[in-house]
Amino acid sequence: MQMRFDGLLGFPGGYVNPSEETLEAGLSRELLEELGVALPISAEDHVDCCHAPASSPSSTSRLISHFYVKKMEEEQIKEVEKEAASTATDHGQEVLGMVRVPLYNTKNGGGLAPFLSHSFIGNARSQLVDSLLRLDMIAPEELHKALAHSLKIHTHTAEDLQAALMRTEAKRNWF
Repeated sequence: MQMRFDGLLGFPGGYVNPSEETLEAGLSRELLEELGVALPISAEDHVDCCHAPASSPSSTSRLISHFYVKKMEEEQIKEVEKEAASTATDHGQEVLGMVRVPLYNTKNGGGLAPFLSHSFIGNARSQLVDSLLRLDMIAPEELHKALAHSLKIHTHTAEDLQAALMRTEAKRNWF
């Protein structure tokens, strides 16, 4: 996954004009821009499509989001990570860096659960969860435990943010 310029986690991708290129060609172009590597994408890699989430409550989004999953060997992933940091044209602008999804849980609560509690763009968290299950990368019971723990972390984070907001309001009113 990627840490995006807006601080949200997401997958590489972008806009494709179907009158100018196929979805697969557009995704390959976006991967080259964001990862610095031209990966071959085929129609067999396509796993899902849906109307893209609206960017605001008043927006009537007409975009369709297509999701592709490509299984890669660890050496290929290392090469993509290296290229993304050194040659990708969007690195440091649109994309702040690659992020590996931790497919483990540590005894002290680290790993997948805290990762899933981060903020994701659109439906990227659901796409990640669906892909982990589809590719049998993690047992459903383990993913369920990680998601339940993530929900607790997310609730705690929301409480921390609320407390910080109240402190700033108190300071603002004090001056």
